[in-house]
Amino acid sequence: MVIPEALIEKYAAERAKRLRPEQVARYVDFKDAVLADMDTDPYVDHDALASRGYPLSNGSEVKVLIAGAGMLGLMAAHRLLNDDGISSTDLVLVDKAGGFGGTWYWNRYPGVACDIEGYSYVPLLEETGYMPKHRYRYGQEIRDHLERIARMWNIQGQFCTTVTDQRWDDVAKRWIVTLSHDLGPGRKPQELTINYLCTLGGWDWSKSGGSQENPDMAKLQGKRVGIIGTGATSVQVAPHLAKWAKHTHIFQRTPSYVGPQVQKETTATYWADVANEPKWQYKRMKNLDGLFTGKPDIEDNIQDGWSKVSGMRAMAGFSGKIITPAMEKQHIKDMMDIDYEWTEAMRSHVDALVDHPSTAQKLKAWYPGFCKRPTFHETYFTLFNQSNVTLVDTDGKGVQAYTSNGVLANDCEYELDVLILATGYTVGLVDSCPSSALSAPLAGRDGKILKCKWDGEDYGTLFGAMTNGFPNLFFASGSGGSVSQNAHSFYSLISRLISYTVKESLIRANNPDTAIVEVKKGTEDAWSAEIAKRSRWFAAFPSCTPGYLTGEGLVQRQEDLKEEEKYQLAISSYWGEGILNFQEVVDNWIVEGKLQGLTVNS
Repeated sequence: MVIPEALIEKYAAERAKRLRPEQVARYVDFKDAVLADMDTDPYVDHDALASRGYPLSNGSEVKVLIAGAGMLGLMAAHRLLNDDGISSTDLVLVDKAGGFGGTWYWNRYPGVACDIEGYSYVPLLEETGYMPKHRYRYGQEIRDHLERIARMWNIQGQFCTTVTDQRWDDVAKRWIVTLSHDLGPGRKPQELTINYLCTLGGWDWSKSGGSQENPDMAKLQGKRVGIIGTGATSVQVAPHLAKWAKHTHIFQRTPSYVGPQVQKETTATYWADVANEPKWQYKRMKNLDGLFTGKPDIEDNIQDGWSKVSGMRAMAGFSGKIITPAMEKQHIKDMMDIDYEWTEAMRSHVDALVDHPSTAQKLKAWYPGFCKRPTFHETYFTLFNQSNVTLVDTDGKGVQAYTSNGVLANDCEYELDVLILATGYTVGLVDSCPSSALSAPLAGRDGKILKCKWDGEDYGTLFGAMTNGFPNLFFASGSGGSVSQNAHSFYSLISRLISYTVKESLIRANNPDTAIVEVKKGTEDAWSAEIAKRSRWFAAFPSCTPGYLTGEGLVQRQEDLKEEEKYQLAISSYWGEGILNFQEVVDNWIVEGKLQGLTVNS
């Protein structure tokens, strides 16, 4: 289908409404003193952690320290322990949270789930022998499974611990890391200095009543509740709010595409069809990535909402096609055309479910489907047929202010008893520097700060996982790497790459205790050139409505940039031929078995 020119013009007009000169600077972080009390862990049990003991103390030495105890950290640990022969006593995950889980530790709001099917998303199902309870797994089940992985492989975690400083010691040939360990209320935090080999980068039920297991929010009865945001969190939580609150106001800056989704329990019979051969999960993940990237002649084995999002290839890449400057204009039009049929179907989906035409019109998304992460839910749209639910559409302006009584929007004050912020969180696509997520300086050789290199003219990576001047440092970045809407795909690939590199460097070094592996500068520059060559695949992004994928409008058209700015933007892009092609490149590098482009010494 060919997208009408009038719709392209409407997309541009809707985008212009939402552009702000301050872009991402308009957002406030929990580090802000005003919001500091919101940055506490409501789930941690300090006494239970203390009773189990802590794996790290001042001066501890471990071979591998992984910053982050979520899905990626656990997958990397699993690889290192099983593929490399590293002992579990030589590996520790550190995390600010009070337990394993990452985003699934923190997010425990009612209805929280992963809308990508769990058979593809949740890691190590075959390795653990676990059969998920549901196709789309709820947050608690995902967190329970991540804890199961930690138990099965005896993975150590140092919780309530933040990294405050990371510095490479060229004499000692290791990283020196300083950690702050929160021992709980009334106890003085411990400052720990750790020597190690390498690194890798809620909901208040007391106010609502109920729990994640039984979200009966009786305390919201008789209350006026407001929720700001219309992304995945709001789409999942709003139906639960409307069930209990006297009235629910949903404040919208930009509507989301919300596709249908049918939850189903996993029966033994269905599971036998899914987990029907060795490596079944990795083949299923490959099938989903093939659908995302528009791989030709591929059979849809997933058959759900995600597998039908045709425009996703505009942000996922496509194997075998490199866009030249002369092809760019037509390429953007092609991406719009591919996307059009799905977006029209999603807008018709709103009309089919929402009774009032004016409300339905406000709930329709007017931007390409690849601009924001689509959501999927069975009852979100029908909420707006209820008399106790009000959509407050701000026509792109957003909420104006908070008042002592509630919220100011559209020059009108909405009096509320409870306000819920479903406003999103920082993602690496806005600031992809690996050290930014930890908010701790990371200094490599000669005191060079990673953030300075990342934002400077000498930026570069190999596979989005290593960078020159920072030996024995591994990370997972889309910049110089690849992405998939199914995070498990990228995590699986990058953890295998890191594990292989660590293992081979330990074998090749004269002294494994002081092994140093580092990418050569010429290697990362050559890789950056390959990234740049493929970067024009993402040329449609400047036409997108503001959001985290575009840094709230930071992504600019090539013609608006100077030549040096164009190249800097291009080399910090991600692999334009998609994750399956990227996987082939990495696999070939591993199969060669030479650590090509790296130096290893001790």
